[in-house]
Amino acid sequence: MPIIVKSNLSKQLIHFLKSKLLKGELMVLPTETVYGLAGLGTNIKAAKKIFLLKKRPLKKKLIFHCSSLKMVDKFFNLDDENLILAKEFWPGPLTLVLQRKSLEIPKSLTLNNECAVRIPNNKFTLNLIDKVGKPLVMPSANKFKQLSPINSEMVFQQFIETNLLIVDDGKCKVGIESTLIKISDNKLNIIRPGMISLENLKKKLPYIISKYNKNLSFPGTSKKHYSPKKKIYLNVKNAKKKSAYINFGANKKDQFKNLSKNRSLIEAAKNLYHFIFLADNDKQYKNISIAPIPYKKIGIAINDRLRRASK
Repeated sequence: MPIIVKSNLSKQLIHFLKSKLLKGELMVLPTETVYGLAGLGTNIKAAKKIFLLKKRPLKKKLIFHCSSLKMVDKFFNLDDENLILAKEFWPGPLTLVLQRKSLEIPKSLTLNNECAVRIPNNKFTLNLIDKVGKPLVMPSANKFKQLSPINSEMVFQQFIETNLLIVDDGKCKVGIESTLIKISDNKLNIIRPGMISLENLKKKLPYIISKYNKNLSFPGTSKKHYSPKKKIYLNVKNAKKKSAYINFGANKKDQFKNLSKNRSLIEAAKNLYHFIFLADNDKQYKNISIAPIPYKKIGIAINDRLRRASK
C-alpha cells in the first residue's frame, strides 16, 4: 500500500527523497499540472521501472523535469526560439522538445536524440530536483491510458498494490498536462495542447509558422487516453437518468458537479480530472456525461482530453 507524506521543505525530507532517487527508486511528486511518477532521468533502470509500473509502451517517451535554465542548458541544447519561450513560460506548464546535449541522458530515452523537457512550477519539486542536481523523468502518476491524478487520493487508488511514496501537496493548480511543442525549420508544432495556448506562444514568436502536429511518440497523444472506467458522453446539454452530469455554466437541476458556474475555462481545467474521478467512483451512476466546453484557449486542451477519454 502506498505511503502518503505531506510536502514540506525540511532538510530531512528533502535529503531522504534525494537519497531514494539517487538509488534509482521511484516516488510520486506534485507539479502544477498533474502528479508525476518520478525517477532519476540519468538512470535507465529507474526509467524502465516507470514504464513497467505504468504499463506504458517503451515507444512513448518521458518528459525530463529540471529545476532551472542552468540545469536545462547543462543537459540539453536550449537556444534561439526555445530559449525565448523558456524565459517567458518557465517554471510553468510548457514542455519543449530539445536536443540531448549530455551523454548522461540515456539515448534510449530520446527520439532521434531529442527529449521533451520542462521546468515545473511547484516549489517543493523544484527544490528536490535542485538538490538532486540532475533531471527527473516524471510522466503522470497513472496507469497507461487512465485518468491523470490531480491529488494524492487519485494516485493512491491507481497504485494501491504498490509501496510507492506519494508526496501530497494538495490539488494541482492547473489540473491538465502541459502544452508540448516542437520548433524546427521555423515551424512551431503543437504536439499536445495545454494551458499555454497557441495565442500565448504567438505573442512571443509572432513571425513563426504554427500548426498542430500530433507526434505519437510523445506523451498524451494516444487516441484513447485519460480514461475512467465508465463510458463518457460529450457535449450533453442536460442531465440524463443514471448518468453523472458534469456541467459547465449556470447550475442545472440534477447536475453531479459543475466545472465552473462562472464559465471559467481555467477553473474547469483544474476541476476536470477530479470530477470525472468522483463520478467514476460513485456507484449510483452508470456513465458520465459532460456539458459542451468552448473550443478556445485552454478549452482546446480540455476538449482534447475529453475526446481521448471518451474513446
